[in-house]
Amino acid sequence: MWYFVLYLIFAVWVFIDAKKRLNHSIAWSSATLLLGPVVLPVYFAKRHLKTGEVREGGTGWNVIKNFALFWTLTIVVGAIAGMAGAGRLAEQATTHAEKTGAALGATLGMGMIFVLWFVVLAAALLLGLFLKKSSIVEHGPTGPLAQAATVE
Repeated sequence: MWYFVLYLIFAVWVFIDAKKRLNHSIAWSSATLLLGPVVLPVYFAKRHLKTGEVREGGTGWNVIKNFALFWTLTIVVGAIAGMAGAGRLAEQATTHAEKTGAALGATLGMGMIFVLWFVVLAAALLLGLFLKKSSIVEHGPTGPLAQAATVE
C-alpha cells in the first residue's frame, strides 16, 4: 500500500509539472504510477527545461543519478513501513520467544533491505560514472518551451 501511495503522490506531481513544461502529462504520470522508480528518473532526465535551468552530464548520467535518488527514497519509505509492520507484529507477541523472534526477524529484514539498497545503488552509480559526459550541458528553455520563448 505504501508504494502505491508514494508513487500516486509522485504521479500527481509529474502530471502538474509535465503540463507546465508542455510534456505528455497523462503518459508520464500514468507511467510513473505503474513503474515508479524506473520511469520517474527518465522523466527528470528528459523533461523540457525552463528558462534558467541547466542539466549536465547527458541523459544516461541524469537517469542513473535520479534513479539513485528515487531508489533511496523508495527503500527508506519501504523500510519505515516494514518497521511499522514489525512493530505491530511484536505487539501481538505474547511469549518471550515470540518477542525475541519478532526482534530478530525485524533486524534481519532491515539488514536485507539495507544490503539490497546498497548493492543496487553501488551498481547504478558505478554505471553512471561510465555514462557521465561532462561535455554535455543543456540550458533551458528546451523543446516546446524554447519555441514558446522565441515567439514572445
